[in-house]
Amino acid sequence: MNDAQAFLARDFSLSPTDLLPDDCEDADVQWLEYCRCAATVDRQHVLECVLSDLDSETSPLFELIDSAIQEPHEPGRPRENITVLARIGQAMLELVAKAVDDQVNLRMACEVIQP
Repeated sequence: MNDAQAFLARDFSLSPTDLLPDDCEDADVQWLEYCRCAATVDRQHVLECVLSDLDSETSPLFELIDSAIQEPHEPGRPRENITVLARIGQAMLELVAKAVDDQVNLRMACEVIQP
């Protein structure tokens, strides 16, 4: 494939705001503002927040770690129940969503306070 045929998927991807209808109401305007602020959130800061939450007694990873310690896996062949993995994945998604939401709400609050 030559350079003329290559394209980047991000050049053709829609943003969340592109999917909203043109006849926006107040709730839609608030969502657009939320999306605008979310686009400015620093990925590294979100990662630090998520990793901080994972390094606590309520971490969704602790069950997995404790299981591996109590019942060691065969070397090179980790194992786990798909239900446990799905629950950990859901918990991770919730931590990421919370970290982004916290950052967006903070940015939006700071913008309201500034003149």
